[in-house]
Amino acid sequence: MTSRLSLIAGLALTSFASAAPSFGTPGSLSTAQRPGGVASADFNGDGLADLAVTADTIDRIDIFFGTGGGAFGAPTPVFTGANSGPDALVAADVNGDGQPDLVVVLKNQNSVRAYENSGGVFTAGSSAPTGLRPVSLKAADMDNDGDVDFAVANRDGNSFSIISNTAGAFSSAEFAAGIEPRDAAPIDIDADGQFEVAVSNNDDRTITVHASGTYAIQQTIAVNAITRPEGLAVADLDGDGDSDLAAALSDDVASFAGLYFNGGTMLGGALNIPTNGANSGGIVAADFDLDGDMDLVTLNQDSNSISVLDNAAGAFQPGVPTGVGVRPEWMVAADLDNNGSPDLAVTNRDSNDTWTFLSNADNGGGGGDQPCNGADLAAPFGVLDLADIQAFIVEFTGGCP
Repeated sequence: MTSRLSLIAGLALTSFASAAPSFGTPGSLSTAQRPGGVASADFNGDGLADLAVTADTIDRIDIFFGTGGGAFGAPTPVFTGANSGPDALVAADVNGDGQPDLVVVLKNQNSVRAYENSGGVFTAGSSAPTGLRPVSLKAADMDNDGDVDFAVANRDGNSFSIISNTAGAFSSAEFAAGIEPRDAAPIDIDADGQFEVAVSNNDDRTITVHASGTYAIQQTIAVNAITRPEGLAVADLDGDGDSDLAAALSDDVASFAGLYFNGGTMLGGALNIPTNGANSGGIVAADFDLDGDMDLVTLNQDSNSISVLDNAAGAFQPGVPTGVGVRPEWMVAADLDNNGSPDLAVTNRDSNDTWTFLSNADNGGGGGDQPCNGADLAAPFGVLDLADIQAFIVEFTGGCP
């Protein structure tokens, strides 16, 4: 049995090493005109993933309640006020009641507002000012008080804002950044439990890292001469247990995912992986193929596509583009079909729709097609059942390495 386990383990490792993220035929949801931000959570507590999508005509957040299997019902609107310009969106429990709320950037009002959730019904909560033209929103407990806070990049203010949350009440502070920042991402580089903030400065062609607490610049990373930084994603990209940074880098000539690996106190220089898309703006990280490595997806506005960059044990492959709607605006990685694997939702500004991509990987909830043959230890082979668990327990208790 031991030799059989070793053989199967070797085959399983080979299988995982060659696996790549893949998605089924995309679904499409009609949205209000010019959809923007997108977020996902179980808003009504029925155990199914829901979607929330902003639109600026008429200014609103549309809630699409899940019906199972990655399908969604008709939208329920939450209006944000005339000329408020709702855009970037995050789902998070703002007031600590155990229900996911929504926090939205109101770009025309230079502010951030919470919409508190009660069983899927949303009402306006606290708000706080930002700098000029806020364009992004990311969540983290910045002050370690147990409440989720937010970082916002202010494109016209050449700044970023920290939105502090105390039991659902917001306050804000603004800090200088580079020229035309497009994203601000909390990242704990030195693993001290305090978040630094990485900011992508588009016109500077730099990423600045701001020290936790004071938010003074502690590192400036030059991107390169032909691309500019856009969206940011924080994840353990090389599997060493700390947080790394990925940036969407683009211009007229080429687009890349720039990878900045954590050196313990600072981020290392970039490894640029081609996205094979035009004008890569957004970027998300998730283990889309369930092989234990964080993969990347970029959103390519000028080629109307997303690009999947497979991570094989820290070695990223060039992007594989897949078409979406017209001018994709935002995306979110979330388990939309409740099968344990991350999926994608992409809003398309100029085709007024949101596309959903369900991962072909399956972590036990059904609906995927990636096998787990490395765990098939006992007859009947080709079926994972109790006999396989019993075979594993026998070898484990016997000390099989």
